[in-house]
Amino acid sequence: MRRLGFLGLVALTLAGCSPAGPAHDKAYYLAHADERGAMLERCRNDPGGLGKSANCVNAMAAAGDVESNRFWDLKKPRSRVENPSGL
Repeated sequence: MRRLGFLGLVALTLAGCSPAGPAHDKAYYLAHADERGAMLERCRNDPGGLGKSANCVNAMAAAGDVESNRFWDLKKPRSRVENPSGL
């Protein structure tokens, strides 16, 4: 009976050490916006446990790229000065 309890404890310990899911790269999170948002939410809710995991780092990097591209792709307003070189 002790042996069975010990094996059960070892199994639970090893199960706790296994990763929650497959690690995805930044390109995956760039292509899958819904999963990127879900992963970011989980990372924000558990920064101590998941904050430094590969999935969190890659999801945050992908989110940063998306926001950066969104900023630089904005349509720029037309200049109010007709001839800026004549100033």
